Amino acid sequence: MSIPTQEQVPPAGKVSIAMLVAGIAVFILALVFDIGQGGRVASVQATSTATTTVTVLNTAPTWTVTAYEVYASATTTPTNSGTSTVWTATASDSNGENYRLLICKASSTPTPVNGGAPICGGGSTNQWAVSASIVSGAVATVSTTTTEAMAEKNYWFAYVCDENAGSARCNASMYNGLHEGAASATSSPFVVNHRPTFTAFADDSPTLPGATVTWTTTASDTDTLGTADTVQLHVCRAQDFNTTTGVCGPGGFWASSTFAASNPSTSTPIAIPSQDKNFTAYGYVIDNHTHPASGGQQAVDSVLTVSNATPYVSSSTITVYDVFGSTTVDTTLALTTEEGQTQNFVMRFSVSDDNSCQADGGGQEISDVDINVFRSGIGGAIGLGCDSIGEFNTNNCYTHTATSTWWAPTCYQTPNGCAGSTTASVVWECTFPLWYTADPTDVGSVSAAEDWRGSARATDDDAALSNYSTDDEGADGASQMTQFLSFRATGSPIAYGSLEPGQDTGTHIATTTVYATGNTGLDQYLSGAAMCVTYPSCTNLATSTIFVPYQHFSLTNSTAYAAGTVLSTSTTPTFVNAVIIKTTATSTPANDDTFWAIAVPSSITFAGDYIGRNFIDAVVAPSGEW
Repeated sequence: MSIPTQEQVPPAGKVSIAMLVAGIAVFILALVFDIGQGGRVASVQATSTATTTVTVLNTAPTWTVTAYEVYASATTTPTNSGTSTVWTATASDSNGENYRLLICKASSTPTPVNGGAPICGGGSTNQWAVSASIVSGAVATVSTTTTEAMAEKNYWFAYVCDENAGSARCNASMYNGLHEGAASATSSPFVVNHRPTFTAFADDSPTLPGATVTWTTTASDTDTLGTADTVQLHVCRAQDFNTTTGVCGPGGFWASSTFAASNPSTSTPIAIPSQDKNFTAYGYVIDNHTHPASGGQQAVDSVLTVSNATPYVSSSTITVYDVFGSTTVDTTLALTTEEGQTQNFVMRFSVSDDNSCQADGGGQEISDVDINVFRSGIGGAIGLGCDSIGEFNTNNCYTHTATSTWWAPTCYQTPNGCAGSTTASVVWECTFPLWYTADPTDVGSVSAAEDWRGSARATDDDAALSNYSTDDEGADGASQMTQFLSFRATGSPIAYGSLEPGQDTGTHIATTTVYATGNTGLDQYLSGAAMCVTYPSCTNLATSTIFVPYQHFSLTNSTAYAAGTVLSTSTTPTFVNAVIIKTTATSTPANDDTFWAIAVPSSITFAGDYIGRNFIDAVVAPSGEW
């Protein structure tokens, strides 16, 4: 007999099983020949087989962790419009296929999509969000961005669906947090907090420092779920309101109101100091969930106006000190540049203004300063002897005005010196040069009974100009100018010409000139070294060395060789009372000439160009000779 063929079972989904149960009954033909008594033959038996099939359909994923809001969105913790409501859940699939988390607006049977994202019953308009494809057993997360158009209360219903390619399924069980033992803040519905409205904002300035400024608004909030929302006004100095913390940013704030049902207002006294002219004052309205208004008058400047005051300089704060960069305020003034200007002396002083040290917009309230630096005997106790351009003198009076081209200090407000609009005073520094002729006042100087002082005045950003204030010596001690020994010598080489052994120059024919390039009078010390053709390695033999005493010097050029002063060696230089007076005009340094003569000893037998070196050293002359 024939055996039936096996039937082909079509695929039926992610859990389909085609089982072929084959039972084969074999017919066994047993021919038993019984030739026994009666001659009867035995019966024959046989068994056949039949194929069985069954299709197991796909099953939906199962909930492992039911859906809930990641961030609780409830009446006390609503989700601000423009931010996200986030859901999470976990599901597992018996066939190990990926699944999706679907959040719907209403409880309805969702439509699975083979190999794709399911759709809420009623279509996509009934849908809050659907997650990406998630591996079975992994956590699914999905979100939607809240908008101003949403209602305050928004219900949600969660489903999980697989992505089977042939027969996708959704779990019929819906979860929204309300199926648990007790509803929580992470359950449906989620609550949307809408922005307040803000349509008018103004202040009642102009206001003088010390008076009160008031800001008023037209603002409200339409949310009423739970308890009605209230609104608050913040007035910031800059457009830097932090919507997360609900406070003004680093620019600072003017004032904040309490929460009100509508139209909040706030006031603040204008402090002394306070900036003059217009101040920025930006209004921000938030609700009691720190959600800010948008548009309207939000972040608009009400323009707060404060009047101007005249600055002033305190005489007790004025100090004149040594070169900029000193680690301490050194009031010992020292010149260092010969025949020129020593840069970066410093005058430091404090400028005060009732409008503060900070101008509108964050700039400097004090726009400029003028200074004068002088020897006290010239300027006088209050500086009146050195405060105009016509009194300028490089020896003792340095005047600074807008029209001065002779002396122009560099003045600046010290970095970070102004702590803000609540600070009345700020330190200014002016770096300035002094010529090498500036009179010394230390011990031994002509002006030893005096000192160096400064005066200063300030101009604010509205051109209000203060009077000069002069250094109060008693506040910080006197600033003393030290003696600056400096000179310049010319006339090298000292050329004596050509002479035979036994000859001299007859008179003092060569000249050197010493110029006073410091702030004192000068005298000299003179000395020299032996001359030879191999200088500086002289053999000191009489036949090839012209020793130092063969050179003479004189302060007049008509002196005969023999009448000159014998030059000494460098170990014992000779003092010369040259009486070079202190220089008073920077363009013509005071100076004095020295004249030189030489004799070639008759012992010299070695001809050639003899070279040596003379040393000219200057010393400070007694002040009576300056």
